[in-house]
Amino acid sequence: MNNKPNGSVTFLFTDIEGSTKLSQEFPGTLPAALEVHNKILRDAIETNNGFVFKNTGDGFCAAFEDAFAAVKAAVDAQSGLANEKWSDAVIKARMGIDSGNAEWNGKNYIGYKSLSRAEKVMSTAYGEQIIISGDSYELVKKNFESSDKKIFNKAGNEITFTDLGERRLKDENNTVKLFQIATSGLKEDFPLLKTLDARPNNLPVQLTSFIGKEKEVKIIKKLIAENRLVTLFGPGGTGKTRLSLQVAYGLIDHFTNGVWLIELAPISDPDLIAQTIANSLKINDQSDQNTIETLNNYLKDKELLLIIDNCEHLVTACAAFTEKLLQNSKNLKIIATSREAFRSKGEHTYYVTSLSHPELNEVVSLNELSQFEAVKLFISRALEVNPGFSINNENAPALAQICYQLGGIPFAIELAAARTKVLPVEKICEKLVDRFKLLTGGRRTDLPGHQTLKAMIDWSYDLLSEKEKILLQRISVFSGGWTLEAAEKICEDDEIEDLEILDLNSHLLDKSLISAKESSGEIRFFMLESIKEYAREKLGEKNEVFKRHFDFFKDLSVYETFRSKGVTQLQWIKLIDNEIDNLRAAIKWATVNYPDEACNIISSSGEYYKIKGYYLEGHQNCIKLINSSLPITDKSKVKLFYTAGLMTESLGNETDAESYGKEGLTIARKYNNKLEIVMCLNLLGVSTNKNLARREEAMKYFQEALTLAREIDAKGEIGSILLNMSPILNNKENQVMNNKKEALKIFKELGDTRNVSLILASIGVYEFKQENLESALVYTEESLDIANLIGDKFLISVNLVNLGCINLGLKQYDKAAELLEQSIVIIKDNGYKASYLAAVMYLGEVLSKSGDDERAIGLFKESIQTGTDMENNYYLSNNYFNLGVSYFNLKDYENSLKHFDLLKICLDKTNSVHSNEKVKIAEEYINKIKNMM
Repeated sequence: MNNKPNGSVTFLFTDIEGSTKLSQEFPGTLPAALEVHNKILRDAIETNNGFVFKNTGDGFCAAFEDAFAAVKAAVDAQSGLANEKWSDAVIKARMGIDSGNAEWNGKNYIGYKSLSRAEKVMSTAYGEQIIISGDSYELVKKNFESSDKKIFNKAGNEITFTDLGERRLKDENNTVKLFQIATSGLKEDFPLLKTLDARPNNLPVQLTSFIGKEKEVKIIKKLIAENRLVTLFGPGGTGKTRLSLQVAYGLIDHFTNGVWLIELAPISDPDLIAQTIANSLKINDQSDQNTIETLNNYLKDKELLLIIDNCEHLVTACAAFTEKLLQNSKNLKIIATSREAFRSKGEHTYYVTSLSHPELNEVVSLNELSQFEAVKLFISRALEVNPGFSINNENAPALAQICYQLGGIPFAIELAAARTKVLPVEKICEKLVDRFKLLTGGRRTDLPGHQTLKAMIDWSYDLLSEKEKILLQRISVFSGGWTLEAAEKICEDDEIEDLEILDLNSHLLDKSLISAKESSGEIRFFMLESIKEYAREKLGEKNEVFKRHFDFFKDLSVYETFRSKGVTQLQWIKLIDNEIDNLRAAIKWATVNYPDEACNIISSSGEYYKIKGYYLEGHQNCIKLINSSLPITDKSKVKLFYTAGLMTESLGNETDAESYGKEGLTIARKYNNKLEIVMCLNLLGVSTNKNLARREEAMKYFQEALTLAREIDAKGEIGSILLNMSPILNNKENQVMNNKKEALKIFKELGDTRNVSLILASIGVYEFKQENLESALVYTEESLDIANLIGDKFLISVNLVNLGCINLGLKQYDKAAELLEQSIVIIKDNGYKASYLAAVMYLGEVLSKSGDDERAIGLFKESIQTGTDMENNYYLSNNYFNLGVSYFNLKDYENSLKHFDLLKICLDKTNSVHSNEKVKIAEEYINKIKNMM
């Protein structure tokens, strides 16, 4: 502005909060962020006729003739900063406004007192906060007809002024009236102003930043505004104390007689509660009154907030005592923290959860990772002990795993972050297997129960009854939660009857050692990983509870048992979905302790693995036992070899699948176990029929298997064999459809939803090959609907590939490409090698038909590489043919001829009638090329 304000001037001073820390954390990106900050501030100031007379690098000093213009500039600037999408270095500015006499001398303002006080007003604020002095506030009000008139900014939002009372500023003899400015979209809740005085209180000054739970602060402030007793309860270490203090900082100006922290952790005698509160309030005892009477008399007319911290060990006494205090003192309010709610009259509870954190094996970008509260806390605390600490693509997965393993518990994360002083993040992650030795070294000034992770859990454990301790130990065998039914079956014995478990489980829930979640009408219970590890150590590894856990989930894995009880396959799948982590834990335990039993549970789990497409996991479970030196009987090995072959074949490795099938068949024949003979023969038929040259051999396996299956009336196997042998019967149309229809009928009778979907997909493929595209579409879509219903990722991917092919036939190329690309994502995520071979090839065909032969050639070559590894001549021949056509379209005749020759060589190996049509078309292309050349 041309005219510099003189005389009565309103100053706006700004500063960036934590600028030094930002420069350490983001040395590469902070300069760009500062440029954005500077532009926002300068635009806001100059738009409102302000004069920037100094830029400190971290902030601005601006002068205004009009006090309201300074307010609007500050509001506009804070709104601009709040709405900015910062990449990583988030800039938060604190702002102060004050008015006084000053003169511009051409270089600077003369008027030290006014300038100094403006800077002091700013220094009382926090990042995102605007503080205005009473002098400036009065000037703003003069611009309006009355003090009741509403004030709006340029966006049409009301600007509010919250009276923060008379405050003492440094080196000021007189108090200064201060107000907080706010409007829609700006933060309103802040800690106590950084002034020399405040309302009476004994709240400790926090030496570390408050991270996460900003939403919880607002919720709890609203709760205490509407209720007189609010109990923050939850597991140890979740930050209940710090949360209550953060709420208290924002409420201190609402209580004339202040806010007081009462720490109960050091006392164990309920009779000392009253004395502890009196001591904290600095109440002098009166000789003719007992402490309770003195306290009641003192509080009777006081407008006061008590923060009563760590009540869990005195919960009954605290409940009774606070109820009496509240009855006696109508203006008293209480926030209590405890690991267990009071359950007293008028109490409103708020369950304090852990910080948001990545889930197990969740893949997130570096930017996404930094948005989790637990990660933010780790980084902040790590920087306090190691200023050079940083997160990058290499250590980010380890940090994500740490935050998951520690369940987002702030206390545990702070202990882990402290270790970055001597250990890299990856090593901290590795050492969490012994977390109670790693997570020590809390602050010496903390209470004893808050100096190590183990001590924190000891505090809760020691408050339990003996039977509660026993149940806590026993439920530590569960992984991924448990139901009450499972706990009753697995945890009961002579020490605890099953009828007692309901109440004991409820007690542990009340005391925040476990949590509950209801879904689909069922309540599941969960335990934080650190508490589970603690309880598991107490239980010991040889406890009989592990065997009962294994037996329970082994029975759960057998679908036939449930089918006989009228449970549908879909219901069973959902049941296992909920218990998959327990099933995995049971398999892992049995593999070491009962290898024969492990073979049985792995085999019975094979049905679920097939449905969910967990082939790699099933294969790894089998291989671990097959390659071990553990004592396993031949009878158990049959199931192991069969399951290994089933999983391996589904992963596209027919060679190993055949090897496992033969191993299993040899043992099954030795014991003349007819059902297992059928299963292994069926597997061998599947593992050989994809090689066109071996289809006669595959048919012999299938025929022997079918004859024996009908002999023993193994309906499920009959249906499976009829379906599996269909590809070999493609030249016998009636027999193909008869087989599929018989198999479909069998599986519908058995309620085998998964195989019904599989057969519908198979019929869809058959109809597609007969060029009945509309019929193929109906069958395939029905199959996909069922696959989605049961969550069968393999069948979902297969049907997406099939739908892609059908849309290719319908010349809906964009739709076909979309479907095939969707399938490839699922296939890659789950390692379905054989499906990948097909999906990539068909996507190449779609691109070729769309005129993009260059991209198509890349996909055909990728499919060839996969097909070569698998020795799959069917897809190899198709890809050589496709390459010949694409090179022809691009007029690269030399490469076209080369791949048509490779096609003929490949098909000569198969001696299959399937080759005739491809060779015939290829010859036509070859003749065209020769004529042109």
